[in-house]
Amino acid sequence: MRDFQDDEVRGAGPPVVWQGPERAPVVLVLDPAGEAKHDTLPATWRPLAEHLRIGWCRLPAEVGDAPSVEDLLAGITERVHLVAAATAAEAALRLADEHTDRVRSVVVMDPAPGVEGGVEADAAGSYADWWDSDTAAARQRLLARGVRVAAFVSRASDPAVRVEPPVPLGHPDVVGRVVQLLLSFQGDRADPEPVEPERGEIVQAWRAVRERFGPALERARRSGG
Repeated sequence: MRDFQDDEVRGAGPPVVWQGPERAPVVLVLDPAGEAKHDTLPATWRPLAEHLRIGWCRLPAEVGDAPSVEDLLAGITERVHLVAAATAAEAALRLADEHTDRVRSVVVMDPAPGVEGGVEADAAGSYADWWDSDTAAARQRLLARGVRVAAFVSRASDPAVRVEPPVPLGHPDVVGRVVQLLLSFQGDRADPEPVEPERGEIVQAWRAVRERFGPALERARRSGG
């Protein structure tokens, strides 16, 4: 498991980067690794910002006069999709629980406890068991309140990843899985309404994401690219 505290880029760059059309679906990314250090989204996410309004938050976001994630949520009138990596998993669940009127879904990449406190990773460096057991009650509570939650745990056997967990949010396979999971929430049997039913242009934005990125991402996964 990579240690974000030892990452020199962790403290670099702006606390929040926004990119994408003002009236597009909102995706708020909680990033403990500081991957948007050059005041722009990672290159793999920029095409998504043609259709989605992406706010990339380096955690902790509270630096100087920078707004907290809570402040950002309070200022957004759209329903928000939270995407979190590794140790930001618990923060994402907590934010969703506190803002169920704003948060529509939560997607977590390689979830890990914020403070390990004796929790050990498995042989593959994963905290999947911790996620399955310790966050079960929070996830069920969110589901009961209409917030969809999903997680992607990388495996050494996955030929499309090939990096030590947690996989960086900028990794192409992560982008593919985020899109896949967010789109899977639309019209599922537990929540038959579209993820964003409020306006026609929002549904069109998600359709554009699916049509543009779906085939290429699936080919990349099959080829191990």
